[in-house]
Amino acid sequence: MMMLEIWKKRLKLHEKKMARYLKYVLNDHFVIVCFFIFGALSLGYSNLLKTLDSSFIWGRWIALLIFVASIFIGKLATLIEAPDAVFLLPKEKELPRYLKAAKAYSLLLPTFLIVLLTAFVMPLLVATTEFDFFDMTYFALILLLLKNWDLDIQLLSLKLSGKEERLKWQLIKLGIAIFIVALAVFFSPILATCLAIILQFVSGPIFKKIENETIYQWEMMVQDEEQRMHRIYQFINLFTDIPSLKGKVKRRRYLDVLLQRIQPVHQNTFSFLYARTFLRGTEYSGLYLRLSVIVVLLIIFSHSFIMAILLSILFIYLTGFQLLPLYFHYDNMALTRLYPVNELAKGKSLKKLFSVALGGQAIAIFITSLFTLTLAESLLIFIGCLAFVFIFTQVYVPIRLKKMKKSRAY
Repeated sequence: MMMLEIWKKRLKLHEKKMARYLKYVLNDHFVIVCFFIFGALSLGYSNLLKTLDSSFIWGRWIALLIFVASIFIGKLATLIEAPDAVFLLPKEKELPRYLKAAKAYSLLLPTFLIVLLTAFVMPLLVATTEFDFFDMTYFALILLLLKNWDLDIQLLSLKLSGKEERLKWQLIKLGIAIFIVALAVFFSPILATCLAIILQFVSGPIFKKIENETIYQWEMMVQDEEQRMHRIYQFINLFTDIPSLKGKVKRRRYLDVLLQRIQPVHQNTFSFLYARTFLRGTEYSGLYLRLSVIVVLLIIFSHSFIMAILLSILFIYLTGFQLLPLYFHYDNMALTRLYPVNELAKGKSLKKLFSVALGGQAIAIFITSLFTLTLAESLLIFIGCLAFVFIFTQVYVPIRLKKMKKSRAY
């Protein structure tokens, strides 16, 4: 089988798998979150632009930071698997055709995101500098050329065995990217575009020479692809269970003080187990922290009281909803079924954990809102969040768990 045919077959299987998970990611909850995030960012950004003029000296620097960061969005998707180190080794000379197709595929998503981010940043540059919206063409072209060059270096890295050599090329890539983007933002986007085009032609023979003198590092290629897929699965795991992704358990001795507050009595059996799992299991604590950080950042950038309270309640709901599977975490352990603890006490333990966790999230939201809203508005948000936490834990959780138990019974 030709290498290009292998790529097409693997890509088809990969897209089929991602499409299966996509229906869980693009559910009603995620669409609502995206809607509110987009609305909050748009409103805050629009209000901010109205207050800016040429005296705002940080506009170019913010654009530089976002533009450079956009270049490094997206890794090379090789779809290489562990057995390839053995079975595809005889076909190594044909591998460049396979990787060329992989590079073309890897460029699709970054292209969309780069154009989107450029369109997002341009109003800031127009408001604070002498640029006009037509210059967006130059900035987008520069970033796309640099992203293509970034993928070329990622291809080159597949043949670099030493970490020092890889790090050297990463630093070269970062330095040149900053220089060209800074040239475009602070001086001339036309000149920067020409320089980015020249970079493509000059670096090509250099990369070719290095590739001819080295061989593919199969173990490194497999490791890089596994890490890339692991990051994708971590994101999807926020919405549905991924069989191939297992959460890690960390000791976190510094959190023992929180567990010591739970009295070691019969009724608190599952209170201790749930709290221990929540604090030490990365899939639950990580999800909780990520959603908390996102809502805090959104409230910081949104100066609207209505938007802040809607976002707060929405993210508290999403956090609680995503933590519901914790109830079934110990169902596959035989010993927990031998505990003389009824289902009612088990449900009470989960509701107690939810009250503490979501209440803590409400406190973080309240403290954050004090920096952007009045004290009265912050107090109203806090009271609204606490009221929602009570309704969620006492009303919604029992109903939802009942439905989940029925679905798991079949």
